[in-house]
Amino acid sequence: MTQYEPTCIPLAVAVGTDPDESNRLDRLEPEHLERFYRKMQMSGSSAGTAHHAHRTIRVALGEAVLRGHVATNAAEIAKAPSLEEEDIEPFTIEEVQSLLVEAARLRNSARWVVALALGLRQGEALGLHWEVVDLDAGYVRIRKNRLRPKYAHGCGADPCGRKAGYCPKKEQTRREHKSTRSRAGRRTVGLPDPLIKILRQHQEAQERERIAAGADWEGKGYVFASPVGGPLSPNTDFHVWKRLLRDAGVRDGRLHDARHTAATVLLILDVPDVVIDSIMGWEPGGAARMRARYMHVIGTMLRKVAQQSWRRPLGAARNRRSFRCRRKIQLRRKLRRTTSKGPTANGGALRHRAR
Repeated sequence: MTQYEPTCIPLAVAVGTDPDESNRLDRLEPEHLERFYRKMQMSGSSAGTAHHAHRTIRVALGEAVLRGHVATNAAEIAKAPSLEEEDIEPFTIEEVQSLLVEAARLRNSARWVVALALGLRQGEALGLHWEVVDLDAGYVRIRKNRLRPKYAHGCGADPCGRKAGYCPKKEQTRREHKSTRSRAGRRTVGLPDPLIKILRQHQEAQERERIAAGADWEGKGYVFASPVGGPLSPNTDFHVWKRLLRDAGVRDGRLHDARHTAATVLLILDVPDVVIDSIMGWEPGGAARMRARYMHVIGTMLRKVAQQSWRRPLGAARNRRSFRCRRKIQLRRKLRRTTSKGPTANGGALRHRAR
């Protein structure tokens, strides 16, 4: 529960008890939770953050009910914060091309190819280990998620005065990764041949870094690692993504939009639903709802593709029609001129044409 401390401790204060008291759960009412959610949003938290807090508290209280600490789960009675679904904004083909060209200049460039081609979540991509990547067989198994690091001060009696994450002697208090919890999340994804080639080149580059690092190499087996083989920070990864968008001249977008792009391409290609669900790691119960969210985007993109695909044939057809019309007009004018010269001239012209 350490990762939920920022949610649970303010909640305990909102209820009116000290976090260390043992009777705080007995005093928790649905109204406390609803007031807590409103206070979160008034303080600047988004509806999504408040909704995530609600889910966290509901799970925690459900465990408390099972253990007999409380009689009812107040979170199941409280009204959850209203949550509007985010708009899906996949990148266009031109934007993807610009991103790939610019990403090729970066270290760990394969990281962004994987994001756009396979649609892996950030934690899934950063949690990849070489042991689950089979380049010969052409597949990767998704098994772990990279966790956001959490640190504690290591300066002891001589405080540095900085935040724990910037302490010169900081200590990691959270494990680097965790196993994927859902069955849908634990999946095997095929690799297209171009991506296999890119990953082989990435593996060779990482091997050169290992040799250069020497004894400093951490050797934890991450596919996307730091220059000394350690895990990448999700926060640093996010800022690299933002810089990549700016350098590529592409509109600002969320890292999750790369995942939306991969899903949209699969749907446009008419890949079977069961295959799409497997690649994207969508839960069976919510897969249909997820696909439905993409329908308006797919319709717009398909219309655009259709216009681009038929622009040249239709343009050629219009040109042929214009040519026929011009030819008819020319023949009519010629016929009028011939008729206006009189019967003799017309007969002479006909006899000349007959010769």
